[in-house]
Amino acid sequence: MSNKYKNISVISTGSWVPSNLSYPKNSKGTYEVQIKELTLMASIGIHEHEKIKKQRVSISLSIKVNDNIGSVNEDIDNFVSYEKVIKSLKKIISKGHIELLETLGEKISKMCFEDERILSIWMKLEKLDVFPDTKSVGIEIVRDKLDYTRKKANKSNIEKIKKK
Repeated sequence: MSNKYKNISVISTGSWVPSNLSYPKNSKGTYEVQIKELTLMASIGIHEHEKIKKQRVSISLSIKVNDNIGSVNEDIDNFVSYEKVIKSLKKIISKGHIELLETLGEKISKMCFEDERILSIWMKLEKLDVFPDTKSVGIEIVRDKLDYTRKKANKSNIEKIKKK
């Protein structure tokens, strides 16, 4: 069998990877900011009783950030701060009723990606008091910067089309 492809190495499983695969020289790695089970009272839900009475919602986030730890001064403004993230989450919740956990997730995604250092997020959003026979009900969402950038570009293009 001749090797037509010069940058391919065959692995015993039959899979292949380029033989010159390497990490970018400017890659510094990442770190994650974790917020686990932040419990807030929120006006959230589609049912009338949910629009009248706030309910407990748990928010967990894992935020992947470009690693700049060794290259900046030891000043909290140089890092993604879990304290600032929590304040922003509370602000989102305090702005009024939200129909769906999915909508809350999109608001959180937008808030996170406004910080250019954030690469991706994982979140778990749970309603804690919906059913007496469950600990919680909810959703998990994973987003990365590319998802957000594409969505933002598409929204911008749609707005331009609407104005014509």
